[in-house]
Amino acid sequence: MARIANLNLPSSNSHRPQPPSTAARPAAAMPTSARPPLPVATATPTPASIQSTIAAARARIEAQLKSQGIQPNTPSHPTELHPMLRGDYKPNKHSTQRATLPVSSIKANQQKPKLLKITHEAPSSLTDPAQNPYFDPSLNRRTYGPQTRRRHKQFHFVAPGQYVEQAERKRAEARMEQLKQEIAERAELARLEDEVLDASAIQLPEPPQVEWWDAPFLSEASYGSDAKIEGPESLCTIYIQHPVPIEPPLAIRSQGVAPAQLILTHKERKKIRRQRRLEQQRERREKVMLGLLPPEPPKLKMSNFMQIMANESVPDPTKLEAEVRRQMQARQNKHEADNQARKLTKEQRHEKIEAKTKADEEASLVRAVFRINKLEHPRHWHKVSVNAQQMHLTGKAISCPVGFSLVVVEGSAKNIKAYKKLMLRRIDWTMSQIDADQGATDDYTGNECHLIWQGEIDHRKFKQFRQHTCPTETQAKKWLARAKSDELWQLAKQYDPNDSITALDPFA
Repeated sequence: MARIANLNLPSSNSHRPQPPSTAARPAAAMPTSARPPLPVATATPTPASIQSTIAAARARIEAQLKSQGIQPNTPSHPTELHPMLRGDYKPNKHSTQRATLPVSSIKANQQKPKLLKITHEAPSSLTDPAQNPYFDPSLNRRTYGPQTRRRHKQFHFVAPGQYVEQAERKRAEARMEQLKQEIAERAELARLEDEVLDASAIQLPEPPQVEWWDAPFLSEASYGSDAKIEGPESLCTIYIQHPVPIEPPLAIRSQGVAPAQLILTHKERKKIRRQRRLEQQRERREKVMLGLLPPEPPKLKMSNFMQIMANESVPDPTKLEAEVRRQMQARQNKHEADNQARKLTKEQRHEKIEAKTKADEEASLVRAVFRINKLEHPRHWHKVSVNAQQMHLTGKAISCPVGFSLVVVEGSAKNIKAYKKLMLRRIDWTMSQIDADQGATDDYTGNECHLIWQGEIDHRKFKQFRQHTCPTETQAKKWLARAKSDELWQLAKQYDPNDSITALDPFA
């Protein structure tokens, strides 16, 4: 059939029949003399003649193929003739060129091809890799099967504080593990091998099935049992049991103590003062307008007296300037006199300070204990004792050259806070002492001060602040025993500054 297409058939523009082209003849099929000549048509070919010509050419080609041992392929379905062979094609009479469709040369004006829409589902043999014989597992998943549109994932917002809560939980677990490790190390140092250190020693115990205050009112040790409300064994009677009042260690602040004053910021105080002064000026201005008060004379100054006296004739400007200076000096003297009248005397200042200190002590009384490696420098002695007396603190300062020194102070919370800053920040405990007589220098390198205990107490145990130098620990405990505070020496002796459990935050 491929060779039939190469035959020169008559065109629609010329009715003269053309002989078949020599290129369509087989090269070694048969000699030219043995081949019968094709019939030459002298008239317009008809469809019947064309069919007969095609059949003869087909028979001749099949004979040539059989002679060469090639089995020709016969089509399984009938073929149709081209419109040009049937004579149905009628080109334009005015144009001999081939009709072409308009083609756009601009990329933006080209029409997009229409995509075919799949209206049926793909067979399972294509979508299921197990049933697909052409499936290659080495390829990507997206290279086979029908392509589906990717579904976008939805947003999942994190609740506020979720990661903060997780971080706090992990920090708590880390602190718990560190605390377990430190307790285990301390137990080994103290030779407490028999004590069981497990999670139960640190974690809170589980709540009981029945609380102790509910057990007498239940028939069994469970909340689901019947309650014993009536009967001789019941604790419910017609009598009312009043609990015994227990006195608190400190006086109740609400009794006889004024409530704490609201503390305002600097901007808030300025705003309130400005509003109060504006209100006072408004009231005075209204009284002047009503005639209840005389109008204030103009406030003459060297910078404005010419504007104020512009409408008045001034015969003597020198006299006017002297009058302005006199008024300015009078206002300054009045201001200083008012300040001097409000100023407290020395006795009044001491009384005010004592009254305020007494009120602070009634609100809360605090004791602080300091441990110093070495307290022998005269300047250290002076600062420790003088500041304690000025802050109205009581206690003792004991220096022991053999071991360590101890300072105990009692007073209001405000004064104790200031004294802690003195002991832990302001004093340089490593300052060396030079002996003028012998020319020697005492080395204070490594000298430190630590706060080992602080807490509230109900009353003072020391009447005043005293200093003592004790050559032995027995004598130091004897001085503390007079105030029933000898346990503080043992506490300072066992204190370890490198232990994170016993170490205190001095300014918490």
